Amino acid sequence: MGLFRAYERTEKTDRQRTSTVRRVSRTASPEPAAQPAATEKITVTRGGGKAGPTPTRKEAEAARMQRLHPSLSPKEQRKADREARFRSQQEAWDRIERSPERALLRDFVDTRWTIAEFMMPAMILIMALIVVTMNNVQLSFYVSMSLWGIFILAVINVAIMWRSYKRLLDERIPGANRKGLLMYMINRSMMIRRFRRPSPRIKRGDPI
Repeated sequence: MGLFRAYERTEKTDRQRTSTVRRVSRTASPEPAAQPAATEKITVTRGGGKAGPTPTRKEAEAARMQRLHPSLSPKEQRKADREARFRSQQEAWDRIERSPERALLRDFVDTRWTIAEFMMPAMILIMALIVVTMNNVQLSFYVSMSLWGIFILAVINVAIMWRSYKRLLDERIPGANRKGLLMYMINRSMMIRRFRRPSPRIKRGDPI
């Protein structure tokens, strides 16, 4: 029993532990520590203010039609503008022509013979006669004066017609606006009947 030594047992145990730790450190290298993940920076952007006033219903409809129908080329746009202007002018002209004052005036002129409607054919004939009679000065003078005579007779005829029409207008449409009607009568009476627009709806001599 006297040979048992406690310190020798302790020293052997410490040496075994040290050698075991060394073998473990050689065979298994420690894994690197996991680095914390980088934190993403999230930026929240608030919606900006209104870019402009809220479009009206008409503007929204125009924008929708623009999306449905792509923009036209400059040539097509000019053509579309011309057609739109023509339609607007035609609609305005139709509204004026449908007025009762003008309808009555057309019937008043179309129901009778007028001297003014023969002025255009007479002018063509007289100009031809003037060219033919250039060598005869006296005859050419009389031919040219006949043109002035037809013009004076046409003016007198239109003046008489205008007075009669004003009385008829006051009877049929009291208080009607007479603006532009005299010039309309002159143009209508000077035009040959078959070329008048709108076309005559009554025959010559028919009552109005």
